[in-house]
Amino acid sequence: MRPRTIPDWIAFVLLLIGAFAWAAFVTDVNVLDRALEPIADPLDDIVFVLIGLAGLYWIIRVITGERSHQH
Repeated sequence: MRPRTIPDWIAFVLLLIGAFAWAAFVTDVNVLDRALEPIADPLDDIVFVLIGLAGLYWIIRVITGERSHQH
């Protein structure tokens, strides 16, 4: 399933950021924390919440997209 709308693309980019952040987190480096902490300490928490919402968005999109293609 490909991103087609602007919200799709925003959610997709957030998911990519989250994937890279988790990959770095496994190596004990919180990339988002290091990148965003100098700007504003709670900013990385906000980004992680947005990443979580993007994940939910794509789960819903994939589930509803598969249902519409079955008919």
